Amino acid sequence: MSEEARKIGIDFQKCIKAGECYYNHPDLFGPTENGFPMLRKREAGSASDIREVSEAIEVCPSGAITLS
Repeated sequence: MSEEARKIGIDFQKCIKAGECYYNHPDLFGPTENGFPMLRKREAGSASDIREVSEAIEVCPSGAITLS
């Protein structure tokens, strides 16, 4: 069964640079020099990616991560 890719987003206006996303999900997120996260993948195309992004959304203290 094929999964339809979903877009991963970060709202940098909400982000408080806690790092929970890249500490817990380094395949999808990484740190930048200024402490903000960067996306290693722009889309979640597999069930595993969607699960990991969903987990990152749950632990993000500022609610800055989105999946659409």
